[in-house]
Amino acid sequence: MSLAIDKLTEEPAITSHPIPDPALPLNLYDCDRHLQLALARYYRQTSQDWAWINTLLAGWGQVCSQQIEPLVAEADRHGPTLQHFDRRGERVDQLVFHPAYHAIGQLVYGHGLAAMSNVAGFQSQIEPVSQLVKCAMFYQYCQVEGSISCPVSMTDILARVLKRYASPELIERYLPRLTSLDYSQLYTGAMFMTEKTGGSDVGATTTRAHRAADGTWRLNGDKWFCSNVGADLILTLARPENAPSGTRGLGLFLVPGRLPDSDLPNSYLINRLKDKLGTRAMASGEVTFQDTFAYLIEPLERGFVMMMEMVNGTRLLSGVGGAGALRRSVIEATLHARSRQSFGQPLARQPLLAEQLADLVVDSQATTSLVLAAAAHLDRADRSGSGEQKVLSRLLITLSKRYGTSHGVKGAQTAMEIRGGNGYIEDWPNARLLRDAYVQIIWEGGINMVSFDVLRTIERENAWPVFAAAIEQELSEMPALETATLAAAIRASLVELGRLVTRLMSRERAIQEIAAPQLAETMAGIYAGAVLCAEAAFEFSQPQPAGQKGMGLAAAQRYYSRFVQPLLATLAQLIDEHYGVAAIHEEASTLIDQAV
Repeated sequence: MSLAIDKLTEEPAITSHPIPDPALPLNLYDCDRHLQLALARYYRQTSQDWAWINTLLAGWGQVCSQQIEPLVAEADRHGPTLQHFDRRGERVDQLVFHPAYHAIGQLVYGHGLAAMSNVAGFQSQIEPVSQLVKCAMFYQYCQVEGSISCPVSMTDILARVLKRYASPELIERYLPRLTSLDYSQLYTGAMFMTEKTGGSDVGATTTRAHRAADGTWRLNGDKWFCSNVGADLILTLARPENAPSGTRGLGLFLVPGRLPDSDLPNSYLINRLKDKLGTRAMASGEVTFQDTFAYLIEPLERGFVMMMEMVNGTRLLSGVGGAGALRRSVIEATLHARSRQSFGQPLARQPLLAEQLADLVVDSQATTSLVLAAAAHLDRADRSGSGEQKVLSRLLITLSKRYGTSHGVKGAQTAMEIRGGNGYIEDWPNARLLRDAYVQIIWEGGINMVSFDVLRTIERENAWPVFAAAIEQELSEMPALETATLAAAIRASLVELGRLVTRLMSRERAIQEIAAPQLAETMAGIYAGAVLCAEAAFEFSQPQPAGQKGMGLAAAQRYYSRFVQPLLATLAQLIDEHYGVAAIHEEASTLIDQAV
């Protein structure tokens, strides 16, 4: 296919064995022509910054492929263990990791993924590095590792939350350790939200907070799913005495792993580690707070709102993680299909598989473009402080989370299927890639929850006009004659989507909730299609290597016809159904009652 993958399409070396080995490119950045194009569009007016960014990402692409990748399988095979007691019988709750885990940590934190966007001075940069560049680095990292990426993302976003909301004393005490490039001095971060009452109903939180006699805060309660359970700093929610019910009564607390100004551990128990499907290298566990020392992040009544800043940041990086998993799936599927012979020719030359691979390529490009756009708009919201820009940023992050994580899983499944039986065997990378991709859907709210957030943003914050204006901006920012027809088609689809949104918001709440996942998927798809079109227009303004002229437009056109139009048609059918809420519930209830 002419749409095959960048430099990955070069003919593979002939091997003596009929089963080709999985082999990453030597540099994940050099082989990713689409990532280079997407970023160049954002930095086209800042040549000096672009030169530094190119150097940074090229260096990191090599580290990911040649240094981190060889460690990942070892860390996955030898997950952490929990030692409850020391040799004298004293409770220690000490985590023990394989050396490969720490070797990965040294590389990732040492290259600034948790620091660069939170403090100035990274590689002599005057200002903190943009969210866009950081997400591009995280995207490359998630192509090789999907487990330790969770602690990295939480450490990064916890530092961001402290900078925005904590007292100067807390910032001075903890920010330098959260952003240290020296792994031996680093503090990692986590957030403990999920309780036995349920992860999505945060308002039902049962953990209690009270003031001790010395005026400090103490927490009591259980947290049920705690990723990076051995973190040095933890953000959590708890309800102070006499506080109202629901999310309004929750305070945001910072729990240090060790008591301030001492080497004594804080008073909470790690009850056990979770035996997880994936992300096995990273420790997730169950925790009980027992008069645990904590700092209140004031004001008390804004606790849930401030915690959502953490959730918003980690949602973005979950979407980026999904995009990274999808890109890795493209690499695995394409290199295998080009090397594996079947019926006298490479698999990639078989018509059906070639079509599937091309769809996988454009889906990956669209997903990558979407998450990068969300990161770019977060940068703009941080700079401008504009209310509309903040609404757009939150909306795009939510759409990226919904789209990127689900398509990451689909891509990993497709890549496994293309490799066949070997892909199902743990000797090969596909099983781990699929296992690790699944968790991104669950973290920070599953598909239903983030889809409801899209509904709320449209309903309560009038997000649709802002969203539509942003798409128009993408299409008109740098128009090209070659992309005019596609741009017109996307605009027409946007008008139709607007009609459907208006229709949906007039329907019963139950209908809105049933349609919400498809609405979020369609909004994400149309925005991704608009960005691909804008990238194609930009590409026509750049010198293009022989054989690559118009590839961006070909990808955008394929994505529009294969993804955007079907999504829109499905949403229209769902919303324009002429039956009421009672009929829907009656049918669903009958099917459920007959199931078992």
